[in-house]
Amino acid sequence: MAPNFQSSFIPKEPVTAEVFKKKKAGILGVLVVSLFIGAIVISIGMYVYKGIVKSDIKNLESQLAEAEKNIDKNTINEISQFNKKLVVAKAIVVKHQVVSAFLESLASSTVSSVQFTSFSYNNIEQGKLLVALQGKATSYASVALQESVFSQNKYFKSVSFSNLTLADKGLVSFDLAVVVDPQISTYSP
Repeated sequence: MAPNFQSSFIPKEPVTAEVFKKKKAGILGVLVVSLFIGAIVISIGMYVYKGIVKSDIKNLESQLAEAEKNIDKNTINEISQFNKKLVVAKAIVVKHQVVSAFLESLASSTVSSVQFTSFSYNNIEQGKLLVALQGKATSYASVALQESVFSQNKYFKSVSFSNLTLADKGLVSFDLAVVVDPQISTYSP
């Protein structure tokens, strides 16, 4: 055989060079390992949380099914019908107009030398109240003073005196039409 031929793969001389070098982990390595461990912990936590949520959903579904069985449909129908009646009653009350506030304002604005002999009212558009009055005054000056006082009343939107005539005993008779602001004629409990 050849003189330099080795039959064994095991070296006969001691190995002096290091085959593997130990590397120290830097900040980046610690960060990567920490993120990896954190991701594993979070994924395990999410898996457990998913199981908890699924069991809660099943419990709530069973409770809902039980509650649906215990519902009294007759009571619900009665409550629904009562609610409809309340809505209709509320609509009626809101649209209701009263003249008592107007009468108080009329009384406080009437001059002492003027008296009213006839009173009627009608609704006109947008909830305003049209009031028609007939009356007597001691003189034309009293009628003029009454018109001046009514024109200063914030609830009287339009005041119109007509048919001024000299009646018996020196009294002046007149007709009066007043358009009243809806605020004074709206019912509010």
